[in-house]
Amino acid sequence: MDSVQPKFLLVDEDDQILGVCLDAEGVFVEPTESDEDLTVEILGCSLAQRLRDYLEGSKRYRQRNPLDSLWLRMLDMAGEPLVDFWAGEILEWRPSRLDPERVDIVALWGLDSPSAGARDVWERWRSARPDQLNQWAVYGPEGRREWLTIVGRSKFRRAGGLDRLPGCVYHLDGTHVTDEAAFYLAIGEAINGPGGYFGWNLAALDDCLRGRFGARTPFTLVWSDSQVARRSLTRASEEADDAPAFFEIVQTIFGERDVDVVLR
Repeated sequence: MDSVQPKFLLVDEDDQILGVCLDAEGVFVEPTESDEDLTVEILGCSLAQRLRDYLEGSKRYRQRNPLDSLWLRMLDMAGEPLVDFWAGEILEWRPSRLDPERVDIVALWGLDSPSAGARDVWERWRSARPDQLNQWAVYGPEGRREWLTIVGRSKFRRAGGLDRLPGCVYHLDGTHVTDEAAFYLAIGEAINGPGGYFGWNLAALDDCLRGRFGARTPFTLVWSDSQVARRSLTRASEEADDAPAFFEIVQTIFGERDVDVVLR
């Protein structure tokens, strides 16, 4: 069983590895209006001594040695970190049904779990990180939002927060920018390449334009096929009749942050 590639790690608030786990069930959650607690079953875990002592210890021991935060870290096929999910209280543990030398753990779940309807997007990322632009374009709005969630939540996506020097020219491919998630995916890839991040909402976009996310202003953004977004991104940020459309708001933010946008 040791030859099986683990899919998850258990880590604590200090990023220390508490367990190496072969699989998990219940990670992807169907939407529900029920107040019933959700659980995740984390399978085939080889435990670090700290977590084993915590599980095997008395109630008094656990009170004196609390496990304040537990995170389930999804790994890709290469064993590299993808995204961390918060896991709640451990409810039970037992010898693993995958390997009796390992442990299965049941914990509370659901606070920030991925949608069952977007499982294929996560599996796409797990199998291989994006290596070409617009690989998200085949998905509908829900899939694009989930793709953006992965891009936005992965703290492993940036290499030191290094910015290229001011004066650079970036090219945004607007062919598939038919919704807001697509815009953020396209601008992320224009600045940081396939799977790149450069904001997930207007506030985050403005924050990225202040530096530490790959680009430093002033710079030039050449936006090809911009008419696609102009036609599609018409939602206003306010309900007022004269409120600007999303496309116009984005242009305003770029202008305020010294970005020269060339619409083509």
